[in-house]
Amino acid sequence: MTNIRSPLTPVKILMQGEKGGNEKFLPIGVMAVEPLLNRKRDAIAKMFSAIAPKYDLMNHLLTGWLDVRWRRFATEWLPASVQIVIDVGTGTGDFAFAVLDKCKEATVIGVDLSERMLNLAKRKAASTSKGERSRWLLADGLNLPFRNEVADAVVSAFVVRNFEDLTKGLREIHRVLKRSGVAIILEFCQPPRSWWWTPIGLFVRYVVPIAGRFCGNAVAYSYLTASIRTFLPAEAVAEKMILVGFRKVSWLTLTFGVVTLFRAVK
Repeated sequence: MTNIRSPLTPVKILMQGEKGGNEKFLPIGVMAVEPLLNRKRDAIAKMFSAIAPKYDLMNHLLTGWLDVRWRRFATEWLPASVQIVIDVGTGTGDFAFAVLDKCKEATVIGVDLSERMLNLAKRKAASTSKGERSRWLLADGLNLPFRNEVADAVVSAFVVRNFEDLTKGLREIHRVLKRSGVAIILEFCQPPRSWWWTPIGLFVRYVVPIAGRFCGNAVAYSYLTASIRTFLPAEAVAEKMILVGFRKVSWLTLTFGVVTLFRAVK
């Protein structure tokens, strides 16, 4: 694992196209997942609802519980004083709960397309004291149901690559943030082509889709790999964050380049 305590890397603005550029090297099952790669709202919501019951378990098993560490580490870049935090694409609420553990005075509003995911988040919240400091809304990250400049921070884990329009989604995050508010984003960005031939790259490329068959949804986990292939490199995502108005945009790769952590200020 990389030294995740190292400083975030200052952004270098590089011009990138909208496409990831590796479409010729999509994973097994690509024909089945191709419709999902259009990233239409309803198709993405349906897919996540289908895998909701086993979502947490599969995340933990496929990452060796590193997904828990990634979220906890990401919260270290939040100011402890934040009061209102919006979690875009909250899923079953794990990032929201990590924020609540770190920021003792915060209230987190979790937003997601999947009602089934949100119901699992609500159930987890109800079983802990965190329920009093969390709210859950069924809504689209491309059209957040909040007024301008309402949040001290916005967080999002493994969501923005699923946006049909990345620029619009980043602009919405920027819109709802207060001035000097912080955005924290975890994502699987497109790695260099050579990465896919490393042991961990081969695991993501071949083992992850196969593992999906055992949870009853091979398409969803083939989509996971394909969505990384067709997403943008970290530099291009950071450039888009700058273009929509963010400043002090930085990023850091974790765990041999599997995950990228972005931090930006409005």
